[in-house]
Amino acid sequence: MDLERLVIENIKRIRKEKGISQEKLAEYCGTSASYIGLMETYKNIPKLSTIQKIADALDIPAQELFISNSSTDKNKKSENQKTVLKNKIKKQFLKDAEKALDSALKMI
Repeated sequence: MDLERLVIENIKRIRKEKGISQEKLAEYCGTSASYIGLMETYKNIPKLSTIQKIADALDIPAQELFISNSSTDKNKKSENQKTVLKNKIKKQFLKDAEKALDSALKMI
């Protein structure tokens, strides 16, 4: 995927994830809804200054628009794996603590 397409795909994806219409995004950026629509259909390629305005409107760092989904997905997968591991460790710790507490209470 070329860089222009990547940026536009990320803008479109993040806009939708945040529930922002093309009209609202245009309003936040000081541009027209038709410009956003044409951009999202690859008929307009945004300038860097426009990308910065869009990033600000989406409340994200502009760099995020240049990162491929596969990198983002890898980061999310890694975080999910960490969470699963953390939960397993926590569960085992609680199980061991419960056994130790039961043993201690039997001695009383």
